[in-house]
Amino acid sequence: MTVRAVGLPGEGEAPRRAAPSLGVRRRLLLVTLLAVGAAIGLRLVRLQVVDHEPLARMARAQAQSVEEIPGPRGDIVDRHGRLLAISTPVRVLAIVPRLVSDRGLRELARASRCGCDLRRHRERAWRIVQRRCDARCVAAVEELVERGIVPRGAVHWERAYKREYPLGELAAQTLGFVTRDPGALEGLELAYNDLLRSPARRIVLVRDAKNQGVAVLGGPRTDRAPAALMLTLDVRIQRVLERALDSAMARHGAESGAGVVLDPRSGDLLALASRPAFDPNRYWKARDEALLNRPLRGEFEPGSVIKPLVAAALVEGGFYRPGRRVDCEHGAWRTRGRTIHDVHGWGALTLPEVLAVSSNIGITKFARPLPDTALYGHLAALGLGRRTGVDLQGESPGRLPRPGRVARIDRDSNAFGYSLSVTPLQLAVAYATIAADGLRPVPHLARAVRRDGDRWAPLPVPAPQRALSPSTAALLRRWLVGVVEDRHGTGSRARVPGFRVAGKTGTAWHHDPERGGYDRDRLHATFAGFAPAEQPRVVVVVSLLVPRRSNEGGGTVAAPVFAEVMGETLRLLRVDAPVRVRRQTPDDGPRRIAARSAR
Repeated sequence: MTVRAVGLPGEGEAPRRAAPSLGVRRRLLLVTLLAVGAAIGLRLVRLQVVDHEPLARMARAQAQSVEEIPGPRGDIVDRHGRLLAISTPVRVLAIVPRLVSDRGLRELARASRCGCDLRRHRERAWRIVQRRCDARCVAAVEELVERGIVPRGAVHWERAYKREYPLGELAAQTLGFVTRDPGALEGLELAYNDLLRSPARRIVLVRDAKNQGVAVLGGPRTDRAPAALMLTLDVRIQRVLERALDSAMARHGAESGAGVVLDPRSGDLLALASRPAFDPNRYWKARDEALLNRPLRGEFEPGSVIKPLVAAALVEGGFYRPGRRVDCEHGAWRTRGRTIHDVHGWGALTLPEVLAVSSNIGITKFARPLPDTALYGHLAALGLGRRTGVDLQGESPGRLPRPGRVARIDRDSNAFGYSLSVTPLQLAVAYATIAADGLRPVPHLARAVRRDGDRWAPLPVPAPQRALSPSTAALLRRWLVGVVEDRHGTGSRARVPGFRVAGKTGTAWHHDPERGGYDRDRLHATFAGFAPAEQPRVVVVVSLLVPRRSNEGGGTVAAPVFAEVMGETLRLLRVDAPVRVRRQTPDDGPRRIAARSAR
C-alpha cells in the first residue's frame, strides 16, 4: 500500500498554476483594444491626410473619363502670305455603346467611316468614334438619329479642328504634320508647337457606382487665339525646286534627292526640298524614307564639292602661293599604299586649275602640308561637323574628323570629300559663307509672328559669324567662276544665261553604313553654287542619289538642275542681269590647262 503525502503532487502529475486574476485579464484586453485603435487611427490619418490627394485622383479616375479635344492651330504662311497650313472646323463624335443596338452600331461605324467594329466596345461606358467628322459625316449620323436607329441620348458632339495643308506635298518635310491623337510631329509643327497651338478643351464622362455613364460634360472653351507664323519660304521658288528635282529623278532613275535655296546675306531659307515626298494630309500613308528631311538629316560623303573649302583653308592658313603648281600624275598616283585616280589625266596645275578640273590628286598634294588643326579648324569654321542652328529639330551635325585622330590615308581622302560626311544644308551654309564675304549665316525658316490679329512682328535673326577673311572669300569666288566658265571646267552645265555663276561639282560613291563600305552601284551627284558671282543673291545646293552610269556625276546630273533652279529663282526675285557678261580670266585662273598638261 502506497501512502502519498497530503498536499504534495503525485508522481507524473504536473503542478497546477494559479489562474490569473480578473484584473490582469482586464488590463490585457485594454492594451489590445488600445493597440488596435492606434493602428486604425494611424491608418485613417494616412488615408485622410498623407494619401488623400492620390486616392482622390484615383476615385475621380474611376468615376470619370476625360478626353482632350484640341483647339485650333495658328496658320502657317510663306513670306508673301500664301497659306501653307490651316485649321478647319470639324466635329468629334462620341457615343454610349450600351444604349445602341447592334444594327445601330453597324450603321454608326459605316456613317462615321471609323473603320472599326463598334459592337466590340458595347461594354464600355462611352467611346470616341470619330475625331474628324466633316459635314458629310455629321449629316449621315444625324440621319440615323432622325430615323430612330440610334437613340439621341447615345450621341454626343463636340467641336474640334482638323489640320490641313492646302498645297499638299509642297514643303511637306519642312512643315511636318499633326497627328489625329493629336500631337505635333516633325518639322515646323513640332518646332513651333507652343506658338501655334491653343489650349485644348476637355470633355468628361461621369459614371455611377455601377460604372454606367450618366452624363457627358463639356469642358470650358477658351477665347485665346493661337499665333500665326510667317516663314522665309517662297512658295514659287519651293515649287520650282521640287519640280526640278522630280524631273531629274525621273530622268536619271534617282533614288532620292535634296535641294536648298538660301539667301547668303540674311540666312533666309527660300526653299527646302526632300525627295521622295509625301502628303501631310495623309501622313499615315507615308513611307519612312519619305518622312526623312534630307537637307537636314541626309548625311552623305560629298566628294569634290568639298575641294573649295579645303582651298579656303589653304589660303587662310598661309599655305597658298600664287602660281605654284603640283604634278597631277596624268590621272593615277600611287601613294601610301593605294592609288588615287582622276577622271581625266592632267599634268602640272595651279590650285584654281585643280578646282576647275576637279583633280583629286592635285588637291591631295596641295593639302598635305596643311596641319590637321588648320584643315579641320577651318572646315569647322565653315560649318562642317556641327549643326547649322536652323530652327528645326533633329538636324544632323555630320561627321568631321578630329585633329590628331585621323589616319593619313583618311586625311588624304578628306581633301576630296571622302571619309567625312555633310548634309546639303551644311554645304549651303559653307558656300553662303564664301558668297557673303566670309560671314557664316545662320539659316532659319521663321520670319515673323502674328498674335490676336495684330500686325506681323519680325522675329530676331541670329547674327552671322566671321569664318573667312573678305579677301579669301573674294579669291574663292573668282576661282569658282572658273569651274563653271572655263572650257575644261566640270560645272559648265550650271551656266545661267545673262549671269556669272560660281560653284563646284561633286561626285562620290554612296557609303553604306550597314555593309560598312561603298556601294559601287550608286553615287551622290551634287552641285553647290551661287549667283550673281559679283554680288551673290542666292545659294543653291542640289544633291541626288543616282544609279551608276557612264559619264554621270555632279556635272551632268546635278549641275543642270542647279541651272534651272537658279535661273528661275533670279527671275522670281527680279535680280537684274549685268549689262555685259565676259568670260572670267583671273591672273591665276584655269587658262590653257590642256596645253600645259600635254607638255
